[in-house]
Amino acid sequence: RDYKVTGVQTCALPISKPFATTDALLDALERATDGLRDVRAAVTYVRTDAITEDREIRIGRIVLEQPAGDATKRRFGIAFDRYIDAAGHASPQVQRFAFGDGWLAEFDDARRQCIERQLVPEGAKLDPLRLGEGPLPLPVGQRADEVRRRFTVSLAPAPDAPLLRRLEGVQGLVLVPKPGSGVDEDFSEVRVWYDLRNFAPVGVVASLKGGDTKTVLLREVRVNAGLDAAARSMLEDRKSTRLNSSHLVISYAVFCLKK
Repeated sequence: RDYKVTGVQTCALPISKPFATTDALLDALERATDGLRDVRAAVTYVRTDAITEDREIRIGRIVLEQPAGDATKRRFGIAFDRYIDAAGHASPQVQRFAFGDGWLAEFDDARRQCIERQLVPEGAKLDPLRLGEGPLPLPVGQRADEVRRRFTVSLAPAPDAPLLRRLEGVQGLVLVPKPGSGVDEDFSEVRVWYDLRNFAPVGVVASLKGGDTKTVLLREVRVNAGLDAAARSMLEDRKSTRLNSSHLVISYAVFCLKK
C-alpha cells in the first residue's frame, strides 16, 4: 500500500544543505533545540507485524510545549481520532495521551477510562519524548552528547518505507542502541529523518527486537508558531480534565486508574 504525503512543511523557509557527517547534523539539531518552545503537527502512526505484515494505522495530532531549551519541563499531547485496521477498515476510534508534571495520562474513550502512570518520581526529571520513554518513538530535541552516548550513529539513506518515501528536503540518522543504553531491550534500530528547513523530525522507522516496526510521519509541522486553543486543550493536565468533564478534551466523567 502506498500513502500520499502532503503538507509536510508549508512554511517558506530555506532548506539547509545536507550535512557531510553525523556530528555536523547532530550539532545542527542541538542548536535548533536551544530555542524550541512549541511544536504542533498532524501525525500518522503505523505498526507493522513482522510475521503477517499486517498494518494497524492511527491518525491524529501531536502538540508539544516547553520553556525554551528545557526538555525536562515539557508538556505534550497526542490525540488519535482515526483508526485503520489490518483489513483496511477505517473507524473513528479515539485514543489520547497527555503528559505533564511527571504523569502520563492515557484516555480511553470507548471504555470511559483514564489510566495515569507516574513516569517521573517527585523531584526527578525526564524527557517524555526521549526514545524508550514515551508512547511514540519520536525523538524531539535530543542533545547530541546524549545521542552519541546511547547510540551508534550513522547517516541514513533516503526513506523507503511506504509512508515516508515521498518526504523531500530531509536528512536522516540511523541510531543503533548501545548495550545498557536503556533502549537496547526494545529497539534494534531507529531511523529518524529531519526536515532541513527547521530540523524537526518528520519521519521515524523504529525496528523492534521482535521484528515488528513502528513508523511515524509528521505532516503540517509548525515549530515555534504558538498554540491555538485546540492545541492547548490537548495539553490539559490530569487534574483539570478530571474536574471539568465538559471541556473540549473530555466529554464524560473520567475514572482514573493509577498504576
